[in-house]
Amino acid sequence: MNQIKLVVAGAVVLLGAIAFSGYFSQSTPTATDKASAAVGSSNTLRIGVDSTEPVYFKSEDGSAKGFDYEMARSVAEGMGLEPEFVAMDFNELFPALRAGKIDMIGAQVTNTSVLEREFDFSAPYFSTYVAFLTPEGSTIRRRRDVDGKRIAVVDGAIQESYLRDKYHDVQIVKAPNVGAAVDLIERGEADALFHGAPYAQSIIKGAPIVLEEPIVYPVDNAPIGFVIRSGDQRKAQIDEVLKDMVLSGEWLKIKTAYFEADPLSDVFRDKGA
Repeated sequence: MNQIKLVVAGAVVLLGAIAFSGYFSQSTPTATDKASAAVGSSNTLRIGVDSTEPVYFKSEDGSAKGFDYEMARSVAEGMGLEPEFVAMDFNELFPALRAGKIDMIGAQVTNTSVLEREFDFSAPYFSTYVAFLTPEGSTIRRRRDVDGKRIAVVDGAIQESYLRDKYHDVQIVKAPNVGAAVDLIERGEADALFHGAPYAQSIIKGAPIVLEEPIVYPVDNAPIGFVIRSGDQRKAQIDEVLKDMVLSGEWLKIKTAYFEADPLSDVFRDKGA
């Protein structure tokens, strides 16, 4: 079992703790609440996704699959809506949501206080792990080795703000996407890429240069949720569907279809998953 599989497998325990300790503790929406939430909405839920990582979203030959795809589709169908997926670069997702081109983002977005000032988040459906990816022969072997280094990040991703908050002696180099970030490393303009850990192995596999095994670690109190516009009354519906998916075991079924199976935590077992 490689390090990424261990990391992702462990996320289920943290997710369970987050989910049932507060995010799902609110009262269940009534039929009246659900009816009012649907007012002014169409029968379609337009979901913005990041198509750069196949394990989360991949469209091929007229069909789609992926963890975020399955989760978002189940949420939409649980709300009685038809899901419509719109793939774009990550840094295009929030402008699209602001402009009303999409209704929800399903792209492994970490809930942060900065984003919460402008957007609403659903209850969590995953947890955040991050990784430094370095070229072959790099002197960066541990997290503290990044001090004084040039670190590439995808513009608009959570890793940029986290890097600013936690690492005060690094030079941040922005790139529009992962491919461009790896190009910066190849050209010697960046010493490492800081990105979501579950993406690491596919980045290593597809990179035009040899990358070392990632330096992976969890981010405390960093749940991943669906993002909607502030004040969107459908949040209550989304949260209720996610709660039902956890309690019924559907969340775990989707998770284990894309990531290595792991023992059920006591939280999920007690809830009947």
